[in-house]
Amino acid sequence: MMDLPKLQNSLKWKWFFQYLLIFFTIPIIGTLAHELGHYLVAFIFKQPAYISYAFTHIIPPDHLTPNPNQFFWFIMGGPISTWITAVSGIAIIIIFYRAMHKEKEKTVGIGQTIALICTSFGIRFIFNAGGYLIFSTILGNLSNSDEVKIAEYLSLSPDLLMYGSAIIALVLILVALYYIPRYQRYTILKAGILGGLLGYLFWYYWVGPIILP
Repeated sequence: MMDLPKLQNSLKWKWFFQYLLIFFTIPIIGTLAHELGHYLVAFIFKQPAYISYAFTHIIPPDHLTPNPNQFFWFIMGGPISTWITAVSGIAIIIIFYRAMHKEKEKTVGIGQTIALICTSFGIRFIFNAGGYLIFSTILGNLSNSDEVKIAEYLSLSPDLLMYGSAIIALVLILVALYYIPRYQRYTILKAGILGGLLGYLFWYYWVGPIILP
């Protein structure tokens, strides 16, 4: 019979690999869901468009520029889709799972895992802010992100939208982690960081450009 320390260690490795795989898929699913938000707005406005691995491309009829107001909502479609998913996830966690996060006999189940995945879609805003900090703020390159385009349309500071979105997303993710039972929290966090990074590289640099160019 396996003793308690070995059993606990075995469970931690099981959780680690389980959530490593789960978080590996989040950059892929989250990116495509984000792009679907763009695409649905284009569809509503009857504007031809198609989705690639990390972008949604408008096909202007006769190569004309789309209506500026419609183009604004087209850009908004992606962030709105991501925010709805992330906020819905944290709402489910707070409503249904906050009472169990300190109970040692409880473990994260399917429902809380799905809600955690939804909340983790907000990682996109943190990644965007990190890229913006390095490539735009420090290196001085132009940014093509949704937040910058939205800020330009609304005559706002792109820094405000970029870093503000990242801070809000980080708070949502930290709250979601807080409501994970403590003895699982750090295992899931480590699996999430590694899995998310591998999934990001896999989709954005290795496989995504090949299967959805």
